[in-house]
Amino acid sequence: MQIERNVSKGQLLAFTFMQDAVAASQSNVQLPIAEVTAGAANAIDGYVMPWAGEIVGISAYLSAAATAGTLTVGPTINGTEAADPTLSITTATSASDVCPRSTAQFAAGAVIGAEITSGGTWDGTTADLGVTVYVLVYLDGI
Repeated sequence: MQIERNVSKGQLLAFTFMQDAVAASQSNVQLPIAEVTAGAANAIDGYVMPWAGEIVGISAYLSAAATAGTLTVGPTINGTEAADPTLSITTATSASDVCPRSTAQFAAGAVIGAEITSGGTWDGTTADLGVTVYVLVYLDGI
């Protein structure tokens, strides 16, 4: 009998990241797990995974829409942005993306995070951002 990794052998978890007043001209900025008004950020920008797993989706919500520029959002594994799933936001206040299974896998002990890049013409600078990274962790052996 062959055992395959599927949802019944794992657990879907959601991890939240945020930034207050998303500034223009940011490049690959790791988002903290908590932030308060006026940009007082928590210094923690990731979650350590006790099990191996994979990133399966990402979503973002802005408190206000921009009228110009682009904001890209992506999940990270040990500080390196995954190629998929990613978001490119222009004038919307919300976006989401999923990726095929086995696209963004990680080992136990990996740090899962999220990062953003905002172009120089991004004018959504009064908008607050919330990002959720969805991961499936493998619970084999417990």
